[in-house]
Amino acid sequence: MRRLLPITTALVALAAPLLGAAAADAAPTIAIKPGKIARGPDIAVPHLDDKTVVDGHVRVQVRSPRVLLYGKWHDHYIAATGDREWGNVKLVRIAQSGKVKVLRKFIDPFQTMLDAEADQVVYSYGDSTQKPTLAVYDLGLGREVSVNTFASLPELLEFDEGLVVASFGSFKVKTITWDTVIDETNRVNAKFGNFASKAHDLLGFYSKDPDQGGCQVLTHLSQPSDVLWTNCDERIEAVSPDGKRVATIPLLTDGLGASSVMLRKIGGAPLARYTVDGWFGAIQWETPTRLLMDANGRKQSATVRCEVADCNRATDLKPTPNL
Repeated sequence: MRRLLPITTALVALAAPLLGAAAADAAPTIAIKPGKIARGPDIAVPHLDDKTVVDGHVRVQVRSPRVLLYGKWHDHYIAATGDREWGNVKLVRIAQSGKVKVLRKFIDPFQTMLDAEADQVVYSYGDSTQKPTLAVYDLGLGREVSVNTFASLPELLEFDEGLVVASFGSFKVKTITWDTVIDETNRVNAKFGNFASKAHDLLGFYSKDPDQGGCQVLTHLSQPSDVLWTNCDERIEAVSPDGKRVATIPLLTDGLGASSVMLRKIGGAPLARYTVDGWFGAIQWETPTRLLMDANGRKQSATVRCEVADCNRATDLKPTPNL
């Protein structure tokens, strides 16, 4: 079992109750210009380079118009494939030889999570003609082992050791937990969530619709009323593997992506602010302290690795996509 990382009441007491532009000013601003950043080591975790799975010296080309990689399971890679419009979606297992095995068809590729340690994948499927459903597929057994239907489409927030955390934004707004082992569902709160971590007992949700003045709130998953911080200017984008740092973007970011990323300690203290003359794409953590950001400048793009103010390129330069 993974060890829970407790967040002490002392940390809560130190965290500002409302974090915004004033707090951001206390952190250094680092302008990310991909063409002027030195090349560093390659990305250390399995990832996609266009439609090729890259894992150290392993390169596996996936022959599909669209590919979404969820992670590595033993010596295989779990991914979703689909056509250019993300139709005909398949959940697949990819061997290092390139052999592809279809596990499940017609899932929602953007509402799927892998728990490699538990040998399981959770995914959503269904629409207005079929009940919205969450299902757990056991990779070792090769079949679905748990299924639950809901009144509306879920937003998957977490899947860890059989516990699913999901949020619903239509009908009755709420966030729920589903223990897939004992098939028990419980309501967490009546808010729309955007982040959860069972291992670190964290839950992120909006106080109300951000377009109507709602704010990002970070609390404990086990005690949602225990607020760590509230931010009315930023929203959670990625939390570090050890649960000690968080990358945020402007609250109402839409379209291509944000032009700035804020790095904070989990209690809210600012560490750095990154800006780009363009937009940031995917944002994820390589290690507990190294943040990976797909930075798209005016003409050049690359994945940039930053450890606070120490940044380098984790990929070669490419022309900025003309989207």
